[in-house]
Amino acid sequence: MDNVIDFTVPVFKVLEKFPEIKPLLVKAGFKPLTDPKMLNSVGRLVSLNQGAKKINVKPNDLAKQLEWNGYEVKGVTEA
Repeated sequence: MDNVIDFTVPVFKVLEKFPEIKPLLVKAGFKPLTDPKMLNSVGRLVSLNQGAKKINVKPNDLAKQLEWNGYEVKGVTEA
């Protein structure tokens, strides 16, 4: 199984591939993902790196949560 999550990819694309992580992202602070309109608009443009920064979550911390849940991550930036 390909369980690699790329933090440079738009959130919408990540959730297309891994819909089961949506609750993890919402719990981490990605509350707008609960609104389908936000997911279908902003979610198509914003990567996990960008989204994490917008909600004041360190991308490395989010990556660790995903790794703890059995995923591999790549493309994490801390700028």
